[in-house]
Amino acid sequence: MSLPSFAGRTVLVTGATGFVGSHLARRLSREGAHLKLLVRDPASVPADLAGRAEICRGDLTDATTLGPAVQGTDWIFHCAANVSTWDRAEHYEATNVTGVRHLLQTIEVQTTLPQRLVHVSTVDVYGLPAHPCDESCAPCPPGFGYGDSKLRGERVVHEHAQRIGLPYVILRPANVMGSGSPFIERVGRELQSGLMLRVAGGATDAGFLYVENLVDCLLWAARAPQAMGETYNVADSEAITWRRFLDDLRQGIGGKGWILDLPYAVAYVAAAVVEAPYRLLRIRREPLLHRMIVKIFGHTCGHSAAKLAAAGCPVGRVPYAQAMAASIAWFQANHLQ
Repeated sequence: MSLPSFAGRTVLVTGATGFVGSHLARRLSREGAHLKLLVRDPASVPADLAGRAEICRGDLTDATTLGPAVQGTDWIFHCAANVSTWDRAEHYEATNVTGVRHLLQTIEVQTTLPQRLVHVSTVDVYGLPAHPCDESCAPCPPGFGYGDSKLRGERVVHEHAQRIGLPYVILRPANVMGSGSPFIERVGRELQSGLMLRVAGGATDAGFLYVENLVDCLLWAARAPQAMGETYNVADSEAITWRRFLDDLRQGIGGKGWILDLPYAVAYVAAAVVEAPYRLLRIRREPLLHRMIVKIFGHTCGHSAAKLAAAGCPVGRVPYAQAMAASIAWFQANHLQ
């Protein structure tokens, strides 16, 4: 069954200056959508998108600024979020919970509702368990600002969208990689000439998800009738351990940095000691090591995307080898010393 076309239709992307949002916006532009981008700073819009989209200045923390972006949209992709690995709880709450509520309140007062809202969440809502989860697993707050706030944001979407009759889909991506990835940049710099932590031999699943594969799923979720009202995990088909990911990236960029392998318990205690003064003194700068990083490297991120595949969504179209090659090429072009 063919899906509706985006060509000539008005599509809003929030977070279009970010990693996922910018990749999605480029794909929508190529498919002929009339693109609207909600951004806080128009100057931060990538040059290749600025001339192909309607730029709407707005801030999710200020509901009064969202109307022009939302008005007249056929689809809304909500990619904007505070994805920092180190920030204060109130800052995550402002964007990832209150900001979601503001967006839905703005949608509610429009003359017509969009055909669908696609909300980007995260597999972190499972609480970084020891074993992979599917969508039947109960979400569990992971105990850090990003994951906790994204779980509360999901609940806002469920409750508000159902109340106003807004069609919606929630996607829970694993660890998104690819050209422009802040994670590839950060890890690549450490592997280049610094010190990179590996936990317990790097045996856990990294939950590798290539950004263009995620975009495939976003576009499908917006149009597939069977997706409406559903929540899906999104991950690539091939299981990639942290060991393989770090080894492949280090080799690909010709890295000379050191990889320090620590047992989970040792790494966790060390992280708690390092981050303690930052929390006590409320220092905004991120410490070199903190417990959230250890939790990510020490627990599986490879949650099942079987439900998504069974529903007919294209999963893992671009294989890992090609995705890693693209990530390495981008890093070499932009960050080699």
